[in-house]
Order: sequence, then C-alpha cells, then structure tokens
Amino acid sequence: MISTRLRPVAYVTAAALALGGAFYAGAAYAADPKLDLAKDSIQKAIALLKAADEPGSTKDYGGHRASAVKNLNQALRDVDKAKAFADRPHPKK
Repeated sequence: MISTRLRPVAYVTAAALALGGAFYAGAAYAADPKLDLAKDSIQKAIALLKAADEPGSTKDYGGHRASAVKNLNQALRDVDKAKAFADRPHPKK
C-alpha cells in the first residue's frame, strides 16, 4: 500500500503517464511532415508560374502556364485530402 505522503506523487505520475500516452497515440496518427513540405513546394511553384506572366504582356505560354497552375491547385487539394486521411484513426490489423 502506498503511504499517504507518496499518494499525491503517485497520482501526478499516473496522470502524466496517461497524458503522455494520449499525446503519443495522437502523434502516431499525425500526417507525414513531408506532406507539408510538398504543399509548400507546390505553393512556391504556383507563385513562380504566376510571376512568369510579364506585366503588360499578352503572353500566355500557349495556355500551358494556366493549365499548370490549375493542376497545381488540384494537387494542393489532394495533399490536403491526403493529410486528412492520414490523420484519421485507422483500425489495427
């Protein structure tokens, strides 16, 4: 039996372990940080493509630049969906 002097320490220790376990369980389902890096890279690519449009120019690069921006915006949405999927709890097999 735990002495009355050590009982508060035991409660604090148990609570700390429980919180640590809950944090670890949450971290186990966190999305891969590489998805965040991919998202940053896509956003930079979009900005660079938009900057390629010379001010006052009618140059549209044959529509390919606009198409690339559209596809990269779709890629951003897909990365967000991948992160949401990764963050969902999945049943253990």
